[in-house]
This record gives sequence, C-alpha cells and structure tokens, in this order.
Amino acid sequence: MKILILNPPRVDGYPVVREERYEHKDLGAVYLPLNLLYTAGVLKKDDHDITFIDANGFDISFETLKEQLRPVKPDVVISRCGFDTQDEDLAVLKYIKKRYGSILILRNKIISDVAWLKKDFLNKYSFIDIFVNFEMDIIIKDVIDHLSRKKDKFKNGLEKVKGISFLKGKKCITTPPVNILKMDIDNWPLPAYELLPNLKPYHTGVLDSPFALVVTSRGCPFSCSFCAYARMGYRVRKPEKVMEELKWLKEEFKLKSFLFFDDLLGLKRDHFINLLKMMIKEKLGLKWAGCTRANLLDDEMLKLMKESGCEEMAIGIESGSEKVLKMTGKGVTLDDIRRAAGLLHKNRILFYGLAIIGLPGETSQTIMETIRFIKEIDPFYSQFCFATPFPNTDIYTYYKKNGLLQSEDWKKYSPLSPVPVVRTKGLSTDDLIGLKSYVYRKLIFRPWYLLRKIRIFDWKWNIQGFIKILSRIKALLKKTMIR
Repeated sequence: MKILILNPPRVDGYPVVREERYEHKDLGAVYLPLNLLYTAGVLKKDDHDITFIDANGFDISFETLKEQLRPVKPDVVISRCGFDTQDEDLAVLKYIKKRYGSILILRNKIISDVAWLKKDFLNKYSFIDIFVNFEMDIIIKDVIDHLSRKKDKFKNGLEKVKGISFLKGKKCITTPPVNILKMDIDNWPLPAYELLPNLKPYHTGVLDSPFALVVTSRGCPFSCSFCAYARMGYRVRKPEKVMEELKWLKEEFKLKSFLFFDDLLGLKRDHFINLLKMMIKEKLGLKWAGCTRANLLDDEMLKLMKESGCEEMAIGIESGSEKVLKMTGKGVTLDDIRRAAGLLHKNRILFYGLAIIGLPGETSQTIMETIRFIKEIDPFYSQFCFATPFPNTDIYTYYKKNGLLQSEDWKKYSPLSPVPVVRTKGLSTDDLIGLKSYVYRKLIFRPWYLLRKIRIFDWKWNIQGFIKILSRIKALLKKTMIR
C-alpha cells in the first residue's frame, strides 16, 4: 500500500510534540516524531511504499505540505495529533481525505483513555477512519494487514482488529484491548530515521545537533494525580539493544547528543547501570540528558551518568509544600528532592527543576514555600507550569467536582499556556497568573544566580544563555508561553 506517515505542521509558530510522553505545543526545542518513526520501522519490514513527512520538524507550512502531497497520493495516512492542537492538526487530515480519499489512521494518547471524549472526538471528526487506542507501532501492523486484505471494504471485519475504535454509522465501536506487557519491545525494528532528509532541525536547549531521542523503557508504574501520559504498562529494553541503537545513530547519522525520552529513567537500576557501563566502555562520546524521579537517583548512578556523557537531568519537584506534594500521590518527599539535588550538584550535572502552580491545595503561602525550596536546592533552571487537568487525570475529577475548572476548551489545555484553565479554592485564575510571574521574577533575577551561569572561557554558552534569559523576560512581560 502507498502509506504516508505524517507529523502535521507547527501551530501558531510553535513546534508541537505529539508523542506518548506528551501531546502539546512546546517551546525552545524541536523533537523528532519518535513513535511515528518506530511505526515506519515496523511497516518497512512488510515492503509497503512509505513516505514520511515531518512538517513540524522541518517547519513545513500547510500550503507547502499540499504541494508535497501531490506526487504521493497516499492510500493510507498515519498521523498523531496534539491535545491542544486538535483543530489545526485535523484540518490537515480533513484536506487529505477530501483531496485524495485516503484512509486516515490517528492516535492521541489522552483521548484514547477517556471513552466519552473519544466518542465526542470521532463524531466531531467523522472523517477519521480508525482511531488507535494503544502505541501506534504496536497496533499498526494488524491494522495495515487488515486494510491490505479488505481494500475498499475495510470496515468489514474491522471489529476483529484489537486496540482500535471507529464509527459504524453513528455508533462508536471499540475493539478489545491489546496486552502491551506481552509485546517484546526488544525485537522491534529501529526507528526509521533514514526516511528523514536529515537531523538538522532537531534540538534541545542544552544539547548540540545532530540530536535524537532514545528510550530505555516505556510507560510508568506510578499514579501521580496530575499525569496524563505515563499510566501504561512499564516495559524495559535490554541494555544491549539500546547500545545497538546508539552506536547505529552515531555511525549512520553522526549523532552528537540525545535525550533519553523515558517517562522515568533508571527505574530498573541494574539495567540502567549496565547500560551506563556499556556506554563508558564503548567510549561513545555522546552528550545526553534525561528525566526521572528524585528517589531513583544515587551517588554511584550519578557518577556513571556523568562519566557516560550526562549533561542535564530534569527532576519533578512539583511543589515546595509538603502538603501539596502529598496530595499529588507522587510518593516523593521534599527530603528525597533535597538529597537528589545535592547529588546532582556534587556530580556536576545540570539540574533542571520542574514545578507546577495551581495543584489541589495551592495557596499563596504554598507558593512562597515553593520559592524558598527552589532557592534552597538551587536548580540550574526551574520551569513552572500551570496545573493542567487533562480529562484522563485524577485532578480533572477533583477540579470538576469542586467547581474549579474554568474551561473545557481543549485548545487552552497546555501546561505552558500563559493562562490556567483552573483556579484553586484559595486562588483565582488571575491570582495564579500573577503568582507565576512573581515566582519567575524572584528566581530568575537573582544577581548571584545569574553570575554563576557564566562560563569565563565559553562565550558561545554565555551568549546563548543571555538570549534565553532575554526571551524569558520578554515572555514574562508579554504574558506569552514561557519555558
């Protein structure tokens, strides 16, 4: 079959991450469409005629994309959408449906988790033929095999394909789920990077290009009340398989850096330690970053991480209030975070702190506690997002039940949005906006904090840092997205 795998264009000038880890507009980085690349790798084994277009990564406009589609004329289009960019992403797919009559296959993790939301979505965008309820690369072979057999009458027997939803008349049909824990991700093909023109547009704020995303595991076993993405079966890859991918990326694509794109890194400590030792032994010379929970880090692990090339580690702080932190169900204490911060500083790994404003129980007092705590643990940088109760989270039920949900316009549901979609029992949305600005001002504009960022013999670093600080000041003044 002629298959187009499409990552839609950027929205409002912002790159969009459409992955299992998160699905919303982003700022300051451009990530590869990793799950779609894995999907392409799976389908390549069956010799389909595949075209891969990453309009987001290469900043291809809708009008330019229309021109690129003319010679393709796909039988099938496989895509993903952001949660806050549904209308824009689906407008692209609607055009393709009308122009070429392609069968449209779509994935969005948040929507897949909520039955009523998925039904509403499929009725609103009735031109979507098949909605995928699990990771696209796990489901896609069975879907395409069915389409290859049935051709124009593909909905006949579609009920037998597991892990999907589709409209039959006005009825939303959802087929039995797939047991993803039985899927052996070690035998999955490598992501089809060779279908991309190059890796030039992909980058993150700290790491150099050519840059890629690599996973050592999928899913997360924890149940944080605010998390929309990680709640799926946890599976880990063999260290040897990860090493195989890293060496391939370095040899074939001249990779300089990568992000471990796991929901949490190092949960299976022995596996991760073995991987780090392999990376050191092979002398890969690659810089990398990652994200994990504070209570998973220890001194031995961090020493190996540093030696293997780790430049930056992001840790979920969430709040400097023990009371608010407990209400998230995260299972991490302030002392856990203090300890992790101390070890990161000791091992000279840049510490990126992730915090949330407006969680259940938030007051102006808890915000002050967070400011004091951030100053105490001293991250290299701290990012503050508004609590965003996606419909598949526990906090969505909390805010809705307590009359604290201010909007259900999904376009506004981005953690980086300058305006929250919630209030708390003690704070209005305007209060939250003002407090977020206050937090950034109190933490960014500290003379000693800024002076310690300067590297005397690295003017490229200093100039880049100065530009980033100016962009954050500009965002604060204009009340736009800030990261």
